[in-house]
Amino acid sequence: MNIIGIDVGGSKTVIGLVDAVSGRVDRSVRLETPARERAGSEFLGRVAAEARALASGADLPLGVGICEAVDTAGEIVSSHRVPWTSAQLREAFSFAPVLAVDSDVRAAAVAEASFGVGRGLGDWLYANAGTGIANVVMRGAVPYLGCRGRAIGLGMSHLVEENPGGKHVSVEEVSGGAGMLSRAHAAGLSMTSVAALIGEAEAGEETARCIVANAGALLGRALGFLANVLDPEAVVLGGGLPSASPTYLAACRRALDESLWRPAPLCPELRLAGLGPESGLVGAALLAAPQKKEKGA
Repeated sequence: MNIIGIDVGGSKTVIGLVDAVSGRVDRSVRLETPARERAGSEFLGRVAAEARALASGADLPLGVGICEAVDTAGEIVSSHRVPWTSAQLREAFSFAPVLAVDSDVRAAAVAEASFGVGRGLGDWLYANAGTGIANVVMRGAVPYLGCRGRAIGLGMSHLVEENPGGKHVSVEEVSGGAGMLSRAHAAGLSMTSVAALIGEAEAGEETARCIVANAGALLGRALGFLANVLDPEAVVLGGGLPSASPTYLAACRRALDESLWRPAPLCPELRLAGLGPESGLVGAALLAAPQKKEKGA
């Protein structure tokens, strides 16, 4: 069954035609997500036009995974990166007979549970490391929402203090791509993209390597904290950063292992997302799959 999936991330938005039975992406279009002040109705119109073109006149369900908090009623309740409302989405995608919306991290985790390395797991954690940082607790293929639908906020958590002044810094400000790039600029590096920063780090440039390694390490410690509290079977790590940077992934894995207090045989395994960068797109499509709609009815 073909479904249109839209994965709205902090740096890129992907619109694709997805086979919800196999998880195969048949066609996709990638757009750069503009800065927040330019990511409003005009950009939403561009995304809707691409989705309509992919539908080719067919009445296809449509699912949107967005890098914002979505409450238990399916309403977008934050505008941290992309200032869209649920009402705007309903208007923009009125051509779709079914529209489903959820946070992108939950969509990606469901995709991994269905077609990736989350298959067969019981209690597990999924974390997404890209422009921002988010997480979700999973029981099988079902995400834990929390009482308000906001149980995705690892990246917003203040787990570190920096001197001078004891400034509180969030995990996302250190471990997310946008935060890494800001730190690179503060350190005097001139690259204009996270990809360039990672390239310098992997080539051995010391300042870049430290920024990337510290980013991965803080995320690993944060995941270790969650793992000590929740005792998951595994931790699945998705998003562009761990797949693009061996330095980031190795630092994250090492810090996670060092943060766990249980004896080694009982430690949760860290797995890299099996669907790679397509987790969010496939998961967005699955939001609108008929069986998902029935479960929520």
